Parts: sequence; structure tokens; C-alpha cells
Amino acid sequence: MKASFLRWLVFLSGIALLCLVGIQLYWVKNSIELRRQEFASGVQRAMNLAVVDLEEYEMMLRMAELNTSNVSIQSEEENSLLVTYIDPSRDTLLSSVHSATADSLLFSEWGDAGLNQEAILAQSGLLNDIMDGIVSLDISRSAADRVDTLVLDSLLRSHLSNEGITTEFRAAVFNRIQQPEILSSGDVPFREKFLAEGYGTQIFPHDPLCEPAYLRLWFPHQNRYLWRSLWMMLSVSALIMLLVVLLFSYSIRTIYRQKKLSEVKNDFINNMTHELKTPIATISLACEALNDPDMRAAEGAVKNYVGMISDENKRLGVLVENVLRTAIFEQGDMHLRIDTLNMHDIIKTVIRNVAIQVKQRNGSILTQLNATDPLIEGDALHLTNVVYNLIDNAIKYSEEKPVVQISTDDGNDGLILRFTDNGIGISRENQPKVFDKLYRVPTGNIHNVKGFGLGLSYVKGVVEKHNGLVELESEPKKGSIFTLHLPRYYEKEN
Repeated sequence: MKASFLRWLVFLSGIALLCLVGIQLYWVKNSIELRRQEFASGVQRAMNLAVVDLEEYEMMLRMAELNTSNVSIQSEEENSLLVTYIDPSRDTLLSSVHSATADSLLFSEWGDAGLNQEAILAQSGLLNDIMDGIVSLDISRSAADRVDTLVLDSLLRSHLSNEGITTEFRAAVFNRIQQPEILSSGDVPFREKFLAEGYGTQIFPHDPLCEPAYLRLWFPHQNRYLWRSLWMMLSVSALIMLLVVLLFSYSIRTIYRQKKLSEVKNDFINNMTHELKTPIATISLACEALNDPDMRAAEGAVKNYVGMISDENKRLGVLVENVLRTAIFEQGDMHLRIDTLNMHDIIKTVIRNVAIQVKQRNGSILTQLNATDPLIEGDALHLTNVVYNLIDNAIKYSEEKPVVQISTDDGNDGLILRFTDNGIGISRENQPKVFDKLYRVPTGNIHNVKGFGLGLSYVKGVVEKHNGLVELESEPKKGSIFTLHLPRYYEKEN
């Protein structure tokens, strides 16, 4: 996959994701606004119905009070009327009022025989008297005198509940110049909120002679109530957006990792081909030389070519072994053969085997084996390979004469090994990656360094398999220090 194509793919995918998130947020915003409008409409309907019921209730009470000559309503019946009116069911309330007042009032003069003209005329006179009473009463009474706050509160709660609104509310009555006529002492600090954030409707709207007054409701927890009523939808929406973002991020990360892995594998194949090609070509030339009759006659030449073939064969074996060893470790099939080892002896053996390689570079290996107890439990083969890889890297990545210092010290619960070199060093940004499989640190002007990027990955794997720890300290142009902490006793993983 080309880098330009990948960049365009990520860019377009990012734009699509932003558009999707934007649409989701817009939808959530519209849903909240719609819920707010539904809430406001429900509150307004509930207030209008409560005002109508309150007006009807007052009318019935006054008609009952003024009809003392025709209808006898005792104080106990009035109390019963008030209690019945506060009933949450509006149908029950109105039927009770009509049965207690209207029926007695309008039909007490009419017999079973039906209506007659005299009864109608008498009733008309009664209604005129009632209207005269109402007019004289309304002129002298304010809204505060006419509104029973208990009845109003009961009506509001009943109608709000019918609209599905159950959150806490505060009620107040204001005159036309926005001065409170009914306002509890506890609501005085919220007077401005009633006017700025509350909902209002005119109270006693059908009374033309009454000074206009307005019922206002304020919901202290309105926003919290609206959000709570939408919490399921909002939670699902947020979860979907989060899931989409995470999947997008994971997909982009996976694409980049696959691209990087593809590049690393290509480099690995190129290096592997080059490494294998050299010994194969050498062996091929040596075989051709041995097939030459003149060359076979020279005993020294034959011995030399046979030795060359043997060395290159061993080199091929080492290359294949490195690849297989890393593959086995990656699959988790590495089985350790635990024995008691002397790490000083292992270090000396490896130094002896790489002496020719160091001599060719005019380098040197210095040792300070200070540990008083170099014995640990571990796998001899793998720990030997660890020491060999660290020394081999120190030699390969040195621009000048390689100088490798190896020291050991006693740790709190094990052995500490340090490998210090004067190589090209490793930059800070590359240090976390050097232990990754197939990763090779850029070598700058050193073009003759061969390898597969498997050595340090293998070192870290083996040390951690022994329950140990690898640390790296390095600066460009100042060399590197690899510190190994190996426990004295091996504990098998569960």
C-alpha cells in the first residue's frame, strides 16, 4: 500500500467519522430541544386546565353562597365540597360540584312534571341576583383573596401528572406590572427566575372586571429532569459514538502497524537473502575450485577450500538457527533446561569464541567479574546466546576499534551483568523499539552492518523467560550500556 494512498484513506475516513459524530450530536441536540418543547407545551396545557377548573370551582362556591334562600348548604357540606374538589380526578371533581350545587340550585324549583314558564322566570331572577353578587364581590377582592393556594396546588399537580410531568415546581401569582400577589417566603429569592425562566398564563381570564393577574410556574430542576428523561437515548448515543471512534482509531492503528510490519518484513527478507547469498556463493566457488584437477593437486589449497566450506556452512547454520530460535520463542514453545550455571565461565567461553572477530577489528574486550557468587539457575544454551548477541552487537555497531567492557556484580536477589560499548549509540526515540522483533536501529554511515533485527528481541525474551529484567542506557555517539538482572533461583511460570 502506497504511503500517499494510505494518507488519503485516513484523511477521508477521518472526515467521514467527523461528519458522523456531527450528525449524531445534531440529532441529540434536536432531541433535547424537542423534549424541551414538549415539556413547555405540557406545562402550558396543565396550567390552562388548572385555571379553568379554579374558575369553575370559585363560580360554584359563590353560586352556593348566594342561593341561601333556595338551597341549604351546611358548613360540613362545604368542607366536603372542598375535599371532593381537590380530588386528582377532574371528572369526579366537577360531577361532585354539579351534584352539590347546580342540581339543587337549578332544579329545586322544577318539579317532576318538567319545566314551566314560571320556574324559568323565577330562576332567571335568581341568576340575575347571583351575577349582581359576583360583580360586587370581584370588584372588592384581589387575586390573592380569591385563590385558595391548596386547591391551586392540587389542581396543578393533578394536571401536570396527567401530562407526565413529575418534577418539582414552584407556583406564584403576579399582577400586570409583574409584582407578586401570591409568593411564598421561601420563593422570594427566586422572584426573578419566575419571570425569566417560568411559564405563565392569566388567571380568571373570563372575568372582565377583575384586575388581570398571572399564574407563573418555575421548575428549579427542569434541565436535570429533561436530561434524566433522555438518559437512555443519550447513553446509547454516546456509547455508539465512543464505539465508532475506538473502532476507527483501532483500524487506523492496525493499518499503520501492518504497513510498518510489511516494510520490516521486506527489509528482513532483503537482509536474509543477502546474508544467505554470501556463504552460498563462497561454497559454490570453493566447490568449483575443488573440482579443478590442477587445484586438487595442491594439498594446501584443498585444505584451505575445505576449511572455507566448513566455515561458511557453520555460518549458514547460525543464520538458520537464529531465525528458527526466534520463531520458536515467538510461538511460546521455548522450553528451558534449567541447570546451575556459572555465568563467569559462560562469559569467558563466549569471549574466547569471538576473539578472532575482535582481533580483525583491532578491538578489545575488558572484563571486571566482581560478583562473589556467579552461580544462578538457568538454561545454558539460551544464556550463552544472550551473551554472544550482546557482544556481537557491540562489535558490529562500533565505528572505530570496538572496546567492550563486561562486568558482573552481586544483586539483592541475583546477579547483575553489564555490557558497555563505544558504539554509535541509540537515540531516545529508538530505545523503546530496539527490543521489538525485526526492528533494526538506523546505522547512519555504517553500511556494512548485517543482521535480521532478531538479536535484542531474543535477548529480552530469554531474560524475561528467566524472570529477569533488561535495561538500556544509551546516547548517540557515546555508546550503550545493557544491564541484565538475573535472579539467582529460577521460578517456573504457572
